[in-house]
Amino acid sequence: MAGDREEDEEDLVCLDASFFINDNYQLTKFTFGSQVLELYCLQSASTDFDLTGQLVWPGAMLLNEYLSKNVDLLRGCSVIELGSGVGITGILCSRFCCEVVLTDHNDEVLKILQKNIELHSSSKSYRNCTGLVAEKLEWGNIDQIEHILESHSAGFDLILGADICFQQASVPLLFKTVKLLLQMKGKGRCKFILAYVSRAKMMDSMVVNEATQHGMKIAEVPGTRSVVGNLEGTIYEVNL
Repeated sequence: MAGDREEDEEDLVCLDASFFINDNYQLTKFTFGSQVLELYCLQSASTDFDLTGQLVWPGAMLLNEYLSKNVDLLRGCSVIELGSGVGITGILCSRFCCEVVLTDHNDEVLKILQKNIELHSSSKSYRNCTGLVAEKLEWGNIDQIEHILESHSAGFDLILGADICFQQASVPLLFKTVKLLLQMKGKGRCKFILAYVSRAKMMDSMVVNEATQHGMKIAEVPGTRSVVGNLEGTIYEVNL
């Protein structure tokens, strides 16, 4: 028996967490209306499901197209983005906003997010990008939310989210976080713009129901429903 255990132990392979991390980022160009962005991202998903933020998702394309056509929404605003990933939406916003806080919960994703912030903050081509900062934020984490509330005590004019509803367990935490951020500015003075991509009917109804259950009004922005990446997407506005 002891010999069998020794053989079993010899067969065990201990893999470092870095084995699952793909950091082969490529500088990629994106165009939204008259705005051209370059940033580092993956071209395909990582092995680890939790690292989905390393590439640009269809919902981010949808949101950026919408924002590029409605830049007056952004001018002079303070913005926080939830689930920023590589930062493609926040970086676009920084060309028009006075402050942009990009957030993600994953440490590896935060590394590439910070790299893209540094790229746009230091390059002469992107001098108009101002007020870009990255913060760690896990939805529902009161300590992290309070840190952001204290660091940005004036609140935000806009909360943004792109393609961030694909895990059922995370949706209640998302809207809990959104509500706290909306309350910070006061009723009617801040709104949550969500670029939603439909992948399951259950999630479609869950997003609307969770917003309602958290005391918020959610409405589809007319004319924004379109096909992105072979999936149907739309823009929602959420208010207290």
